[in-house]
Amino acid sequence: MKKDAQTLLEEYRQGIERLSESLPDTIQEYNRFTGKAFEKGEVDRPHKHLMALAISLKEGDEASITYHMDQCIAMECTDQQIYETMAVAAGYGGGSAMSQSVITGMEVLDQLKNR
Repeated sequence: MKKDAQTLLEEYRQGIERLSESLPDTIQEYNRFTGKAFEKGEVDRPHKHLMALAISLKEGDEASITYHMDQCIAMECTDQQIYETMAVAAGYGGGSAMSQSVITGMEVLDQLKNR
């Protein structure tokens, strides 16, 4: 991982705020849409973030891995749930997703759990 998890989360938040200054309506709509997508429905919020974590691992998106890992921890997902999510990502995404899981995913989990 190029940056520590806390730095990546802060840079993401700062970037959203900066972009919002120039495109307030666009960012407000994006936040509204994603907020709705992650609301509790038939699938609860923690499981939605576990799904997003799996997708992020498969895609190799460090910022999204970090964001959704942070959300999973905040929603009290267990380490075992996170590990099984990593396995699903690897099962679907093959070697690339396994690499992201065992390197980036584990590093982010350790950093965020030990902050």
